[in-house]
Amino acid sequence: MKRTTLLITLATVVLTTFSSYAQETALLSGKQYSFTETKVIPKMNKTSVRKGLMVFVAPDILTMDYSQPAGDYTHITSDSFEVSKNGKVQHFPMNNPNHRMAIFRTTLLYCLGGELDRAAELNHAGKACSVEKGKRICTLTVEKAAPRDIAQIQLLYDAQSKALISLTLTEGSGNYTVYNLTE
Repeated sequence: MKRTTLLITLATVVLTTFSSYAQETALLSGKQYSFTETKVIPKMNKTSVRKGLMVFVAPDILTMDYSQPAGDYTHITSDSFEVSKNGKVQHFPMNNPNHRMAIFRTTLLYCLGGELDRAAELNHAGKACSVEKGKRICTLTVEKAAPRDIAQIQLLYDAQSKALISLTLTEGSGNYTVYNLTE
């Protein structure tokens, strides 16, 4: 009886600690963050940089309004995903949860919300976290990703404040996008 109680108590402490850490590593709901988005296409030796303001409202609203270039945006709600780039607006269907862009949308929301286990599960990815030079690095890796699908996600946190510093999404093709955040 004592052993069972001890195991249940230990499991509760571990789950509470991980849950607490996930909540602490999430962006603060409703807070505005400045961000820089750097998109790299190595095979073409091409890099583009965009800047703007991001607001994440847990669990499923994200607005990214770009100031450079002005007018571009990404808006995500519970049932929509809309991107405007160079004056062209794209609406991605969210009625099929297995659609590539629906998975991308949900993955992004999970990562910003501190739900890395759910992001890993959604993408059939392994998860590894480490601490190096005052930074906590969590990497989700997919073994076999199609060229346009997510192959790896890396989140970099300040180990002391637990604030998200950057999020890197790498596609199966090797193209990657880095989001650097500041408060």
